[in-house]
Amino acid sequence: MFSWFKKYDVHLSPAVQGQVLLNGQPLVGAVVSRELNYDKEFVDKTTTDAKGHFSFTEKNIRSRKPGSLWEMRTRQVIVVHHNQQPYLLWYLTTSSIKPQQAVVQRLAALNCDLKDEEQDQVFANVETPHFPHGVVSICRWPD
Repeated sequence: MFSWFKKYDVHLSPAVQGQVLLNGQPLVGAVVSRELNYDKEFVDKTTTDAKGHFSFTEKNIRSRKPGSLWEMRTRQVIVVHHNQQPYLLWYLTTSSIKPQQAVVQRLAALNCDLKDEEQDQVFANVETPHFPHGVVSICRWPD
């Protein structure tokens, strides 16, 4: 009856491991930002290393929103900035508040080349097979 007072664990993002290339060569010193939205906005940034690698830690919060009458969605956006231009590495919106296997796998291998074009990509949702994931990204995976 008073579920709106209860706090829930909400998974905003798994750990992210990636590499950014420019025409096959590591992009060194580029700023990568991750924006996560649920009931608040969370932003963190990092810089690519000498091999173009970057990472973010897993992000979880506690929130009362899952108990509300309105459905909340988690939004994940990862962008790299190069020559004052943003490149979209990952854009996903999901209604899940738990880790999703296919999302965890892709964000553990977020390998991108700035020469590639942004694409709408669809991949299997292991937990809810009738509702596949859809992302927008310049990254590619060997599916």
